[in-house]
Amino acid sequence: MKKKQKNGESEFYRLLRKGLLIMKCFLLLMFISVLSSTASVYSQNKRFTLKENSITVKDVFKKIEEQSKFRFFYEEGKLNVLEKKNVNFQNSTIDEVLNHLFNKSEVDYRILENDFIVLKVKPEVQDVYRQAQQSKKVSGKVTDPGGQPLPGVTVVVKGTTQGTVTNSEGDYSLSNISEGATLVFSFLGMKAQEVAVAGQSRIDVSMEEETIGLEEVVAVGYGTVKKIDLTGSVGSISSETIAQKGSVNAMEAIQGRVAGVDIGASSGRAGTEFSINIRGVNSLEGGSPIYVVDGIVTGDINYLNPQDIERIDILKDASSSAVYGSRGSNGVVIITTKQGASIKKSGTTISYDGYYGVRSVARMPDFMGGLEWWKYRQNAYISNAILKNTDYDETVGGWIYSPFLRQRVTDEEFTDWADVVTQTGNQQNHWLSIAGKSENGISYVIATGYQNEKGNIINESLDKYNLKANIYHKISEKWETGMNLNLAVSEQELGSSNSYVNAFRLPPIASPYDSLGNLLYQPAQYDGFRTTGTVNPLLDMENSKDNTRRFVGLGNVFLQYSPVKGLALKSTFAPRIDHRRRGRYYGSLTEERKKEDPAAEINHDQSFSFIWDNQVTYTKEIDEHKLDLLGLYSVDYFREEASYIRAENLPYNSLFHNVGTAKSYQQISSAFLKSTLLSFVGRVNYSFSDKYLVTVSNRWDGSSKLAEGYKWASFPSAAIAWRVSGESFLEDNNVISNLKTRISYGYTGNNNIDPYTTQLLSSTQTFYDFGGEIAKGYAPNGIVNKSLTWERTREWNFGVDIGLFQGRISGAVDLYDRLSNELLMTRKLPVETGWGSLIDNVGSVSNKGIELLLRTINIETRDLTWETTFTFTRNKNEIVELYGGTEDDIGNSWFIGEPVSVNYTYVFDGIWQEDERAEALKYGQLPGQAKVKDLDDNDAINSDDKRIIGSRYPDWYGSFNTTLRYKGFDASASLLTRQGVHVYSSFHRNFTDFTDRGRNKISMSYYIPENTVYPANYSNEYPMVRNAGPYWKSVGYYKDASFVKMKNITLGYTIPQRLLSKYDLKYARLYVNVLNPFVWTEYDGYDPEWASASFGRGGNSFVTYQFGVNLKF
Repeated sequence: MKKKQKNGESEFYRLLRKGLLIMKCFLLLMFISVLSSTASVYSQNKRFTLKENSITVKDVFKKIEEQSKFRFFYEEGKLNVLEKKNVNFQNSTIDEVLNHLFNKSEVDYRILENDFIVLKVKPEVQDVYRQAQQSKKVSGKVTDPGGQPLPGVTVVVKGTTQGTVTNSEGDYSLSNISEGATLVFSFLGMKAQEVAVAGQSRIDVSMEEETIGLEEVVAVGYGTVKKIDLTGSVGSISSETIAQKGSVNAMEAIQGRVAGVDIGASSGRAGTEFSINIRGVNSLEGGSPIYVVDGIVTGDINYLNPQDIERIDILKDASSSAVYGSRGSNGVVIITTKQGASIKKSGTTISYDGYYGVRSVARMPDFMGGLEWWKYRQNAYISNAILKNTDYDETVGGWIYSPFLRQRVTDEEFTDWADVVTQTGNQQNHWLSIAGKSENGISYVIATGYQNEKGNIINESLDKYNLKANIYHKISEKWETGMNLNLAVSEQELGSSNSYVNAFRLPPIASPYDSLGNLLYQPAQYDGFRTTGTVNPLLDMENSKDNTRRFVGLGNVFLQYSPVKGLALKSTFAPRIDHRRRGRYYGSLTEERKKEDPAAEINHDQSFSFIWDNQVTYTKEIDEHKLDLLGLYSVDYFREEASYIRAENLPYNSLFHNVGTAKSYQQISSAFLKSTLLSFVGRVNYSFSDKYLVTVSNRWDGSSKLAEGYKWASFPSAAIAWRVSGESFLEDNNVISNLKTRISYGYTGNNNIDPYTTQLLSSTQTFYDFGGEIAKGYAPNGIVNKSLTWERTREWNFGVDIGLFQGRISGAVDLYDRLSNELLMTRKLPVETGWGSLIDNVGSVSNKGIELLLRTINIETRDLTWETTFTFTRNKNEIVELYGGTEDDIGNSWFIGEPVSVNYTYVFDGIWQEDERAEALKYGQLPGQAKVKDLDDNDAINSDDKRIIGSRYPDWYGSFNTTLRYKGFDASASLLTRQGVHVYSSFHRNFTDFTDRGRNKISMSYYIPENTVYPANYSNEYPMVRNAGPYWKSVGYYKDASFVKMKNITLGYTIPQRLLSKYDLKYARLYVNVLNPFVWTEYDGYDPEWASASFGRGGNSFVTYQFGVNLKF
């Protein structure tokens, strides 16, 4: 019965749908008949005049639609709208136009309303047309720019493997070509050209010389310029390069891609940030470049999804960055996200870019195993006994006091703590976008993204959500407008920093669990066994939170008016909001609280800023003269509010969301900052004959941070360039295809101080006697420097751009000399002043260097292409002046003529050996202790024996990138190196600390004296346990962190278009990617890239294996 009922219901709905369909058709026919009766009046009255030769039918339709309300409807693929015709209409009706375009025996059309024309190809004609499509033959001739036949040109039907090569006369012929096909003509050293067949049986092509990258448009601040016209030093990275590595952070994606730009990860934790250094360190207090995202100045770009970035341009020299004045001294990174204005063709494209990756722990340091650690611990006791001349035997180290210890050692039951607290992580990124352009000129990009990264440490993760909208509308020939909006929400969880630190230090003999499988509170204090009171990391992780949630919203809206040709007036308003909340919670069973009631802290930091730019641009070409003028008035407003509270003895495990229930508050604070910047900019770009180029600019900045009389500063720059390859004496040169020399000079600045530094503040609370009673008041914070002024950075840059063998080899060399004066820093004051210090302009730092970029096309054939890119940078950083003089500041390790950051200490000279006992005693030392050099040979070790032994900044760094393409396959790899890096390693401070005997260490060959338990080991690298001597801490933790790292290896496959068309796909690429697969280094800590990080932040090294797809619909 149920079956019959079901069949009955199915039949009912089928009849119902059929009835509804009949009703729809009936209503449509009625609608058509009514409209047809009213359409004739308009169609007979509207007239058209059009005269064009070799114009496609589709373009005729467009011109008619522009002149009238008519709209054409037809089925694509059946009506041949790409056929070219010669038309000459003079005051013709729409019927006359259509009758001229189409034969009535082949095409029917009906005018429904004054804006509806439906065209339909008759069935018998469709068959003929289809046959013609399948049998069309196309031939032609290909010539060089001089009109000479060009043999060896590859001619391929786009999206297929069908093709041929031109013969010695430049002729080619292809059969069975579809009417809608597109031919692609390519030849080494020439620009690839695409030509639609569109009914043509003969297609002749004149190839144009390829100037690799010279037509590329580069962002230079408040505008763009072709690379061929560039006079400054700018490094550019495309969206393809950024997306290639599958990085969570965009800065990692461009690592090693630009000469003169040193980028490094700050740690191996999930969601880590990246540091960037452009042409050395300009300040004693550090600093980073500014980021300009779609015209909005921002402090970082961590919130962006790399898939949303169209390109990144890095302004390196002063002539390029001077237009940003007081904020450009450390360089400028301009990020252009994907824009609707870049869409030229009508239509809509839906894109999906995504990957999923597995993040595996890699290259874990070689920690001591259980037996090795037990030997180390016993040697600690043996060393003490030898030094004190007391008895000892093989039971030292607590053997006789702990049955647990004896059982664990005897049975070799040990714990790999690194394995206990680490996990296999993952990462994923999904980006979905809809981009298009309507017939009325409105173009748009709407996108959303999700990123997730699960770290290798338990309870460590990052989630990021992005929403992007961009709209551009060319209203008319004179008016343009647009809007861009980027929203991002991220949440980063780092768990417990204490558990991360302690887990790797716990001895392998300790177990996280007791005999019943319960977590021990203190694993290294159990059953008579005592080495350290560390709380179990697994408990600490369960009861701790370190959660940062961030919301970033930025956007801009602009209106541009072009009253006459070449002149444009543009106003842009760009607001930005950035809200961060960091909450930390420490439960009772944590290292922080140690069974006391929980504690929590929460910090809110919210900033709001906006930039209002009003600019005038004017371009003019007169014969061989080109002029480009820019004038700008800008207002920059910034406000920040912050609050912080730390509470202890919480009655509930309510994380950091309920600090109001706490019994005590350790700290409550708040802050408010506000600053403004007013700017004027002028810039002139001039070129003559595309060979002689000049750029002159100046920016005037006025800052609210500085005192009256010092608020304003000027930052001028000038650059000239000569395109030597454009000269007549190189016209016939077959080797040099591009040669340009550049020289620039300019100033940038910095006012990186707190907004109220030049104002007298009273926030130091004090109490005093007021009429016999205690009164509360506030004293001044210190002396105010009213003459504080701007840091200024002067820079020379000389560069050469070269291209050889029609772009087969191309590159650039840049030499620069940068000097930063009037550095803002804290200066100590004489005791007599009554104050400790003040901010002053006291110091000067120099950076001089060379940058090399080399790109080669090693192979380029129809099916195979192989490209390589090399970069090399060497920078010499040195302090020129301190406190108005040339005296070293040893306390801060600042030395005239040396880099800003140096390692100043004794020079390690091995380990005192037993046969050197007499000499060691002269220095108050013993065999087994670390030895340092007595550089002045006075038989004493003092501060005069200290030297600069290295710097954490590299002597040089470089990269190698290569890409191989064969048909639809692509393979790429990138290599990064930093050499001459010398760091103080907090990792070794923890794991080669010979004063400690209870925590684990790395496996090493340390000094063991003669004894009755273990064989002696006279190491000259690591000292004796519990007898390292007074200098080990000064020399033992400095390490060479130079490295060569394979950053990524990618293998991809692009599916041919002929296989995608039936699935309505425009593009599909599949790829696999491996990140950080290999590292070559002598550094034996976690990872040399972040060797200088603090121990609690560093994190393990890892390798990521990804699978991804790129789709376009």
